[in-house]
Amino acid sequence: MKTLINSEEVLELAFSPDEPVNSSMITTADIAEAEYSYLRPIVGDALLEALHDGAYPTLMEEYVAPMLAAWTHFIVRPMLGLRSSTCAATESPHTLTAAENSYRERVQSILHHKATTLSRRLSDHLNSHRDEYDEYKPYKNILNRYYNYGGVIQTR
Repeated sequence: MKTLINSEEVLELAFSPDEPVNSSMITTADIAEAEYSYLRPIVGDALLEALHDGAYPTLMEEYVAPMLAAWTHFIVRPMLGLRSSTCAATESPHTLTAAENSYRERVQSILHHKATTLSRRLSDHLNSHRDEYDEYKPYKNILNRYYNYGGVIQTR
């Protein structure tokens, strides 16, 4: 399975060097899920294919890779305890304290906000530079059809 970025790039772009995460804990399937679920609805199939073919390296480096890494981080965060060789039995959501569950929910909320912000940044760049990307069709960009503000969806 070919993805636009690899697990090492996800670690570099979306994780702190102090976090006890290694590249084997991020699978190609995780990255492909982020690509399909979060990137494709913004860029469309044609631009996604062009990116896979190596087109637009600056767009890839400055906008796509950080956004894709952030969404991959969001996807894998809940699974990291299970993928770790040091996983303790207390990792089950049923045995976590209320404070631990609250902390995990807050972390997921922060990661979601960051990934959403980077998605909007990519979308805004594509919209303001649409003449530079022949494959980009603004009417297919899902973020041009609605905004999600804290769970409240507004349409344009």
